[in-house]
Amino acid sequence: MLTVWNAFNDMFNDEVWGRPMPAQRMPAQRNFVPSVDIGEDETSYLVTADVPGMKPEELDIQVENNVLTIRGERKFESRGKQSGYHRVERHYGSFQRSFTLPEGVNAEAVEANVENGTLTLRVPKPTTAVPKKVKVSVGGLVDKAKKIFAKQGDENQPSSS
Repeated sequence: MLTVWNAFNDMFNDEVWGRPMPAQRMPAQRNFVPSVDIGEDETSYLVTADVPGMKPEELDIQVENNVLTIRGERKFESRGKQSGYHRVERHYGSFQRSFTLPEGVNAEAVEANVENGTLTLRVPKPTTAVPKKVKVSVGGLVDKAKKIFAKQGDENQPSSS
């Protein structure tokens, strides 16, 4: 069934004005899912997640099979019946976010910190992912290599008797 939409009536069609929204117009219930930023520096991957109002004991962080998983639950705090909420826009509920890590990450070295509603995770890069600079010097090794290969060549030649 088609109906005519009236923008003026729609302005007052919500719980604030005491008129419930029709069922087909009610927004879908959304759970809390923290926003996440992922970055890196020379030695680590950095994961920051917005977890306002959550305490460290409400968060569960695990690394298993190269997958970093952040779990938690943000609970609605009722402040009593005298509060008389007309609208609640903050989202609550349990959440889980998972991220695949590169091979070789040391799960024991992952650090987590919560400060001012932001969870910060520092995941050290695997040692194979950090390139090592090799210093090139002049001479020395070339002479040693020639001597080693010359000795091996003498041992492999048949004796002429």
